[in-house]
Amino acid sequence: MNYSQEELARLQEALYETLAEVKRICDKHGIRYFVTGGTAIGAYFWQKILPWDDDVDVGMMRPDYERFAEVSQEEMGNRFFLQTPETEPHTPFFFMKVRMNGSRFSESTFRHIKMHQGIYVDIFPFDKIPRQKWLERLQQHLFYFLNGLFIAKEIWQWKHCGKCDIPEPRKRGWLPCFFTRILITLFSKHTIYNIMYKVQTAFNGGKGQVKNIITRSERVPVEDIEEVQTVTLGPLQVSAPRDLLLYLNNHYGSVRKDIPDEMKVSHRPEELVFPEKI
Repeated sequence: MNYSQEELARLQEALYETLAEVKRICDKHGIRYFVTGGTAIGAYFWQKILPWDDDVDVGMMRPDYERFAEVSQEEMGNRFFLQTPETEPHTPFFFMKVRMNGSRFSESTFRHIKMHQGIYVDIFPFDKIPRQKWLERLQQHLFYFLNGLFIAKEIWQWKHCGKCDIPEPRKRGWLPCFFTRILITLFSKHTIYNIMYKVQTAFNGGKGQVKNIITRSERVPVEDIEEVQTVTLGPLQVSAPRDLLLYLNNHYGSVRKDIPDEMKVSHRPEELVFPEKI
């Protein structure tokens, strides 16, 4: 289902408000952040959230990410909630989300999980990656596997070895499903998360580029986020990588303003509820 123009306008207004809170906390505490993903595309070509987009993505280097998690719970008032594996035991997300209280953005995949499901801004940690390509690929594949275990502690996404909790089962053979079932039986969610953290941060003592480890190509030179630039995103002035086009081309291979319709993907939820005005 597509959004009506009114729905999308109200949703993006809520996203700007949520991002403004993230920016306020970061500015107050000297925390570096930068827009990423489709949000960065919107800032580069449109100077606003992409006209069809329904979420906002932010990245932080690991020390800033952990500092934000530390200060945000006291900084945020009743309007927002910081969702992390520490504050939300049933979250299937290894990364942080800032959720808007009083709203609901219930996606079909996660609708049955007993957690805060408000309108959100995603915040991803960026960690150092090894210089060797084979080691980077190994790190990424290992983390991807662990993330599958982490999610499987809350929802089963496949047709084998359990009842599928999502409308369309993801493709996976019987044997990998069997091993996943065994591992999530043996290990607690907390243990899996701690192993994920160690894999993500294993190379943080090195130099070079940082990356959102869950992705294949979302990397950026450290100096481009140590000295960010300010860009316009709708009513806000936000931080972006110093060489924003380089980041976008690294992540997407090539990027352009006239994105084909089939690539204009949104997260259209089954239930969308807007908060009351305050």
